[in-house]
Amino acid sequence: MLFFGAMDEHDRQIMLSVLERTRDDFLRAVAGVSEDEARLKPSSDRWSILECAEHVVSAERGMFTAITQRSAPLSPHAGHGREEGFLRTGTDRSRRYTTSASLVPTGRFATLTDAVARFRELRAHTIEFVAACRADLRDVEVPHPIGGLVTGQECLALLAIHPARHAAQIREVREALGLDEPDRMATHETHSAAKPKARFD
Repeated sequence: MLFFGAMDEHDRQIMLSVLERTRDDFLRAVAGVSEDEARLKPSSDRWSILECAEHVVSAERGMFTAITQRSAPLSPHAGHGREEGFLRTGTDRSRRYTTSASLVPTGRFATLTDAVARFRELRAHTIEFVAACRADLRDVEVPHPIGGLVTGQECLALLAIHPARHAAQIREVREALGLDEPDRMATHETHSAAKPKARFD
């Protein structure tokens, strides 16, 4: 880790608040989904809820590793000062991005329960890191598959907001499948055999 300076206390409290809020948003989105329902897809070219959860876990782990293990001194080529914009627009589902190959779901988790437990563990670790961090993450840069070269603080913002983006996606899937309707299992069609597509991040 190449950290310099000190994290601003105001920045810390904002990030802790966002990390906790988006954690809860994601957990609410998956609440009440059975293991069978978690594998259903609205269509063959869309992700299931289990695949969404796997992607969230993979991204959380990847961005945290980038911040804590792959940072470098800030260069003139890195962006800066965009964290507020990332937090503001990160949940906008009208803006679609292509998922990097390493983050496309591959069936890593056998159950939604396993994926959610791993997310809880990783998010708790991230919150612990931010609460104890005594470094200014604006002093370092890290690579990001969508943002390019970003500061550590920008990457933290992207990490923090990311589960909320996919909580919205999961709610879209729930609605499309009718999972919240009283007779929700009566008319479901399963598309679980289709290969996940990157375009639905």
